[in-house]
Amino acid sequence: MPATTNNSPTANGTEMTSLFFSLIQCGIGKRSALPAVPDKEQWKELFELSKKQTLAGIAFAGIEKLPAEQRPPKEILLPWHILCRQIKAKNSELNRKCTAVSQKFRSEGFENCILKGQGIAQLYPDPQLRTPGDIDIWLQGGDKKVISYVKALIPDCEPTYHHVDFPISPELDIEIHYRPTWTYNPFTDKRLQQYFETLSHEQFKNTTVTPEGSLPAPAPAFNRIYILLHIYRHLFFEGIGMRQVLDYYFVMHNGMSEKEKLQYANDIKRFRLEKFTSALVYAMQQMFAFDATGFPISPSPRHGKFLMREIMLAGNFGKYDSRYMANKGTGSLLYNNTRRFFTLIRHYPHEALWAPYFKIWHWFWRKKHK
Repeated sequence: MPATTNNSPTANGTEMTSLFFSLIQCGIGKRSALPAVPDKEQWKELFELSKKQTLAGIAFAGIEKLPAEQRPPKEILLPWHILCRQIKAKNSELNRKCTAVSQKFRSEGFENCILKGQGIAQLYPDPQLRTPGDIDIWLQGGDKKVISYVKALIPDCEPTYHHVDFPISPELDIEIHYRPTWTYNPFTDKRLQQYFETLSHEQFKNTTVTPEGSLPAPAPAFNRIYILLHIYRHLFFEGIGMRQVLDYYFVMHNGMSEKEKLQYANDIKRFRLEKFTSALVYAMQQMFAFDATGFPISPSPRHGKFLMREIMLAGNFGKYDSRYMANKGTGSLLYNNTRRFFTLIRHYPHEALWAPYFKIWHWFWRKKHK
């Protein structure tokens, strides 16, 4: 099983990465046993890796499918089991809250849908094992109308180009989107926002079913582009982990018709995502044994190996990336972003080169909407 470098303290990081990929593949039904039996220390490390990549629930599902002789000792299995119970409980709670939040905004006159999160979780074999995050909700009406509404309730809110935080309750982390996402390249972004606007009404009407009831969530065709862009965006900003890639794996898991493949390929080209998509397909092959037969975009080992290295170094949303952690003083964010862009420019120059111009423009945009 191909693997990449990671931050693992184990001498043989490649072996641990390969074992971890195999364990996740067990969890998603791609294999039934590991290629080797981990010892106690390796199981400890696999547990830490599963938390770093926010895949503890999926890894535990893999453990449950292993033959008895390959399973971890009880002192490791017990805390893993407890963590999974907590993940399941939080998913149930968040499903209910997402439904309540959506209904509240609809009663205020905003058609809406839940982005990512609980909608994507329903694509998993066991939705309750996906580690949940916050609530991202897309409201109809555009930035001026939505920002005006939020400011009436939270006068000191700080809108960004695509969303505004909505800390209406200490128990809920809500991001209100008036644009699902964006690109630094203004020409690509213009096409992208037109695409979102064209498809918005369909997404606000679409629903998915959770154990706690129905939930408004985007349709699969929309998520093929949106989730891809979400991962791409975080690669430039914070970093991404395996959970985000697994989300995309399940978005693509059910395949596409020939007509859908053609539309997908056209959209990928239109939004200049060919290189990144080819990297992601390669990463899904290595990490999750994704079957790319007949896939409209060919995998790229060159871009894919780079992407996998970034994923294994960064962990969930870059929280474990030691390359950027050391710089916490004044100007550290600018310094870290500059380093990141120089790292990415070799692979995605058409996006990275526009980043400084976007940030200058965005500073004025935020001043205007403050």
